Amino acid sequence: MQLIPVMFDESSPALIRVSANPAHLLTKEEGKSRADVLMHEVSALQALMFGAGTHRVLLMLQGLDASGKDGVVRFVMSEGDPLNCVVQSFKLPTPNELAHDFLWRVHAAVPNRGTLGIFNRSHYEDVVAQYARGTIDDDLRQRRVRHIRHFEELLHDDGTIIIKCFLHIDADEQAERLIAREQSLETAWKLSADDWHDRRLFGTYLEAYDTVMRSTSVAHAPWYVVPANRKWYRNLVIAELLYHHMHPHRAVWSETLRMIQESRLAAIQHVRSVEKSEHHGCID
Repeated sequence: MQLIPVMFDESSPALIRVSANPAHLLTKEEGKSRADVLMHEVSALQALMFGAGTHRVLLMLQGLDASGKDGVVRFVMSEGDPLNCVVQSFKLPTPNELAHDFLWRVHAAVPNRGTLGIFNRSHYEDVVAQYARGTIDDDLRQRRVRHIRHFEELLHDDGTIIIKCFLHIDADEQAERLIAREQSLETAWKLSADDWHDRRLFGTYLEAYDTVMRSTSVAHAPWYVVPANRKWYRNLVIAELLYHHMHPHRAVWSETLRMIQESRLAAIQHVRSVEKSEHHGCID
């Protein structure tokens, strides 16, 4: 049984009507066990991808406040191969970043080939959050959406496996998580009055995401709505998505490594033959 959500596109139901709860009847223990197995496979695929150096994975995480973006980062880093994984978190733009186009800082953060990169928030903040808060108008939003489509097409053409995930929680779950943050010293650094201000825009944010996701979800850069009310299920779906998008490249990566192995073994054999010849020459 695969848990791959259907790509969110123009034919999808309105985001506000999509359930944030698990879509399959699994126990928490079953889900966590399945996720462990999948991430073991993903780790092996990461090693092949790193050695082949022909592709990169870019996992983009978007979602409302408290949707679990940090949790997904911890899950992938701990259960996958952290040596071949990099994380980039996007905060409010700095003055230097604002002095460039909105994709300038994003392009610079794209991981090297061979690497699994995670964007904790991304360039979509510049078309969703800013529009929902009223800092950009619809005309600028549409122009930026066009730039994003071209940007992601460029990344795809350069060997990027793009997986875009909207971590979907409902309003009640968000409230519980925001309140829980206030009770723990470990999450004190996350506390922000802006979270509660944005909460009043919950529906506005969902509508903004809905519009932008429909406009930017294509085969080479798909959007997925990940039910995230249950953290274990959210992690399981992320594991399924990583495996689903990486596994088809296994044969290509393996063949590339086989050719690298043959080439380098031939070079080693040449060095050894030269050493052997020189050794015999010295004896003579």
